[in-house]
Amino acid sequence: MKSTDTVTLTLKNIPPHLHRTLRAQAKRHKRSLNQEAILCLEHAVVMDATRPSLAAPPPPVSAGAIIQPWSSRAELLEDFLDHEDDAR
Repeated sequence: MKSTDTVTLTLKNIPPHLHRTLRAQAKRHKRSLNQEAILCLEHAVVMDATRPSLAAPPPPVSAGAIIQPWSSRAELLEDFLDHEDDAR
């Protein structure tokens, strides 16, 4: 198969809401339903290729990296509430 060859793909049993949504999206973008479906598939494949594998374990994270932002937010909230009390 040459890189310029195309393949026909038939989709069956598409839920009506998905078909309506895709058709409306194609109309909004001034594309055919086929062009819109191809573009959506291309985006899905690219997104999947850039997504880290679910089979790979996540990188290690220190507890400080998780806990620190919450304590900072708590301090900000306390400062905000103290400011409101002073304004009254």
